[in-house]
Amino acid sequence: MSFFGGNLLWNVASQAASSFIENFDENEVAIVYSVILDESHPEIKSGRSTLADIGSIQCRLMSSIQNNELIIAKPLDSTVTILPIRNQTVFVQKFGSNYVYTQIAKGSSPNTSSPTNAISTLFPGKQKVKSSNTGKKYSNVSNTGITRKDSNSINDLDGYGDYFTAEEGIHKLKLYEGDVLFQSRFGQSIRLSGYNNSENVFSPTLILRSGESPENRKLPEESLVEENVNEDGNIIFLGSGEKILEYTLPIENKKESFSKYPSELKGNQILLNSDRIILSAKSQEMIFASKLDMGFITDNQFSIDASRGIDITVDDEIDINTKDFNFNLNIGNAIIKLGTDGTLEKAPKGETLVKLLGELIDLISKQIYVTPAGPTSLGPTNVALFSTLKNKLKSMLSSNVQLK
Repeated sequence: MSFFGGNLLWNVASQAASSFIENFDENEVAIVYSVILDESHPEIKSGRSTLADIGSIQCRLMSSIQNNELIIAKPLDSTVTILPIRNQTVFVQKFGSNYVYTQIAKGSSPNTSSPTNAISTLFPGKQKVKSSNTGKKYSNVSNTGITRKDSNSINDLDGYGDYFTAEEGIHKLKLYEGDVLFQSRFGQSIRLSGYNNSENVFSPTLILRSGESPENRKLPEESLVEENVNEDGNIIFLGSGEKILEYTLPIENKKESFSKYPSELKGNQILLNSDRIILSAKSQEMIFASKLDMGFITDNQFSIDASRGIDITVDDEIDINTKDFNFNLNIGNAIIKLGTDGTLEKAPKGETLVKLLGELIDLISKQIYVTPAGPTSLGPTNVALFSTLKNKLKSMLSSNVQLK
């Protein structure tokens, strides 16, 4: 039963798809006049289009040289927004009373693909605006108080938009067999590749890039480039297999503590590289876990600010090497506790202890004893030895450890 039911659904779907395709006229090439970005566009303000038309374009068919009408075309796939720019060439298809468009990619750079004056060159004169909703009555539009402009001056249509300007040095990416690649006009890209390595061996990678590297942007426009994990503005790299990540640490630190830093970066790995990286957990925990060594390497200060305590539990020694710089523990009036077994006692202050012991030696050196024969002379006969001992008291002070 399910088999026949499945075939029935398949046939219905196929017939619907065929009907959809047959309703399309032959592709026509058109030139973009404007893109409806928001409610401020004249088409929406005048009432000829609605908010549902945001993402549509106002364009003119190349076949309408004699008829200077502008039409509204919607994107072919409304779930993926890839906006063209003014003076760009697009494919337009008619479906029923509506038009849809797809872009034509031309030129060496993805940033721009058409001259700035395509409209004024191909269609001199004024352009009459045609509604995107042919069945709508405009008798009520005059009551809105909005002035409706049905023509555009050619002099106003040069350029790529109100603020879009051509960017030099945006290049297309080199392709590898089987790639799935998304490239924007601005140097962002998403690549899903299996063979983008020097040996062309199967090593699936996913690369997200924002901002082409300054060095690549100096290359000729027709050059094909690759993502550069060290130089591009921002990179998120997900690698696997034998693909070796040609990444170098952007530091001068010799990473002496991280003795097991890998000599070769390949296999399953993720790299995030940018000028600044912020990881933020708004309401829950942030967890870092590593099966092998975990290292923090910086050319500058490493700091931790916590509103609560810091707990560290290790099953091995703790080594801290300050390389002749001070090791400071600033605790204010709090207590430092060393040791956990038995009763803890307070540590003596070294210089205070030296002072007290010196005073004790001075008192001993000045002792007088009362005897039946009368009082003894001042001090013991070995007073010199006490003086020598007093002079040695400071030798017990540490030259590295200080206590408050």
